[in-house]
Amino acid sequence: MTHPFKDPTSSLVDVDWDDPRLQDLLQKIEGLRLDSRGTFKARSARLHLGLDVKSSADSSGVPVTVVADSGPGRLVIKTDFALQPGEPVTLERRLATGVGRLLQCDVERCQPGSRAEDHGQGVFVSWLREHRPR
Repeated sequence: MTHPFKDPTSSLVDVDWDDPRLQDLLQKIEGLRLDSRGTFKARSARLHLGLDVKSSADSSGVPVTVVADSGPGRLVIKTDFALQPGEPVTLERRLATGVGRLLQCDVERCQPGSRAEDHGQGVFVSWLREHRPR
């Protein structure tokens, strides 16, 4: 004897999806996007295309802003130019002690900035993955 399937959550929440108030609310929030800025304080850095940077005294890099630390070995930067996914780059960061640190990374992805303040400014956001020593 088989029993018809009954959704166990159906008795937990009584929602009238046709309620005009709910439909109005859903229409209002349809275009909203989450802003995952967090509490990271943006910091200036220099970006060098390629991995052949020998010393942090080399100032040939382009100024960029590190806008997020998205986990171990992953950083998000803001630039005024697009980077290509897979492109090797070296990020030169200044630590709080004033000492420079070079991070060799690959570009995971890059997209135009999507915040209101980015529009018309030529802002690009790139996700970097740091190389790990072998």
